[in-house]
Amino acid sequence: MAGQPKKVSDLAVLDSLQVEEIVAMFEAGKSTARICEQLGIGRRALEIWCDMPENEHKIARARARAADVLACQTLEIADQAAPEESNLARVRIQTRQWVAERWKPSVYAQQRGPAVNISIGGLRLDALRHVEVVQDVDTMPQVCG
Repeated sequence: MAGQPKKVSDLAVLDSLQVEEIVAMFEAGKSTARICEQLGIGRRALEIWCDMPENEHKIARARARAADVLACQTLEIADQAAPEESNLARVRIQTRQWVAERWKPSVYAQQRGPAVNISIGGLRLDALRHVEVVQDVDTMPQVCG
């Protein structure tokens, strides 16, 4: 990284901060861009810092806790929305839901299992067709033999 002084200085800034400070920003639901702006660093440096093995699991847990906060905020927004503000409230709620789904999919993502449709009538018709084929084969005259 000798040819990348900005990234090196940004990583030095991140190393000078306590890990808990940065994790708290993620827990508060701040975006990566907002965190970079507040710390005065570049996005790539923060990405490198987050991908470090000692920080990776801390950031994931912080994002999961932030998803819980966002989910609670959707309830508050819905409860406090006036009828004339319903469209704005809906957009705010949907945005928080979308982010919560990405940050904690095990809880907030919609479970999409395989789509299975069973038609009893179709199964019965298939069974009847199979029976007719078997009966036709049994009743055919023996040509050879």
